[in-house]
Amino acid sequence: MKKNIRALGIDDSYFVPHTPGSTDIIGVVMRAPNYIEGILRRRIAVDGLDCSEKIVEMVSTRFGRQLKVIFTQGMTFGGFNIVDLEFVYKATGIPIISVSRKMPNMDDIYGALKKHFDDWEKRWKLLNQHKIHRIKNGKYEIFVQFVGIDRMEAEWFVSIFTVRGAIPEPLRVAHLIASALHFGESKGKP
Repeated sequence: MKKNIRALGIDDSYFVPHTPGSTDIIGVVMRAPNYIEGILRRRIAVDGLDCSEKIVEMVSTRFGRQLKVIFTQGMTFGGFNIVDLEFVYKATGIPIISVSRKMPNMDDIYGALKKHFDDWEKRWKLLNQHKIHRIKNGKYEIFVQFVGIDRMEAEWFVSIFTVRGAIPEPLRVAHLIASALHFGESKGKP
């Protein structure tokens, strides 16, 4: 594969948990390893189920034509607005990789879903549709789920877009922008 490929990295902005409303998801279009070509923003419902459609909308912009991979910061946005990786891949034809720094505590997530959502079974199924893989990224371990590629390709996409640290650059920059939109300055690690 060519090294000058483009990726879309997506993270969410701050939101008040379990409170009706909406929040932003920010997409950063980047050419490997770290040349920003575009920024996208969409609104999603907190604890809704519309983030997958909004990601497809991002890909349908002028930036989507040359994308080779989509990165998401985890599987959940705006609380428990869960990405349907299979839906996004089938709608766009672009491989998608969900990236997390830590292994999600699935017992806690299961309990929270059952406690707060009538449709918890649907959300739980989305979270468990694909195996969580532990991969090495430089000296770091990260956790990924992916559709449209195999494990070796997922590792390659993650490594080619990581400049330093554990997280691919499109996700790191999306996180910085998303936190600055709410707090006025960037905060924390993605």
